[in-house]
Amino acid sequence: MAYIFIILIMMGIISGLNIAFNPMYEWYIYLIAVVAYVIIVIIIDAIVATVIRKMPEKYFDYHKKIFNTTKGELKFYKLIGVKKWKEHVPELGMFTGFRKNKIANPKDSAYLSRYILEACYGIIIHFWSVPASFLIMLLDFKMYTGNSNLWLCVAMPVAIVNAILIVLPAFILKYNLPKLVRLYEISIKKEF
Repeated sequence: MAYIFIILIMMGIISGLNIAFNPMYEWYIYLIAVVAYVIIVIIIDAIVATVIRKMPEKYFDYHKKIFNTTKGELKFYKLIGVKKWKEHVPELGMFTGFRKNKIANPKDSAYLSRYILEACYGIIIHFWSVPASFLIMLLDFKMYTGNSNLWLCVAMPVAIVNAILIVLPAFILKYNLPKLVRLYEISIKKEF
């Protein structure tokens, strides 16, 4: 719910600032552009997620360096208070049939293995969605002739907001991954 509120507030701010200070277009063009760019960036995020989900599981092995959470990263996540606000970030596991908002079975190695795999997929999806968000700037076709600044005044702010909102779940997953791995390794030892 917090994300929807933030998105709506930011849409209002982006529209309002353009209406007040950017006389290139009529006021309603900015409203339409903001809504259109938000919808398009959500579609881009969905495409990135779909493409990455189709990739083989072997690329998402938690032993790979990209999934290792360094001490510096953990310090950063603690500094920005991940533990305090992580409950307010929407968890979209319903789209993959595996919820990651809480550990339902912390002693089941098969469950934990799947949880870790889903976390690794999520990390990559969210990190790739950040640069992909900025592709919406290319959709202002009039910018190529110098007759528009929607790419700068509307598309870029929408992409920045999306990038911030999309990277937060990746931070949560990276923050939680070492704990999941420890639980998994403990559960494996207990099974033998």
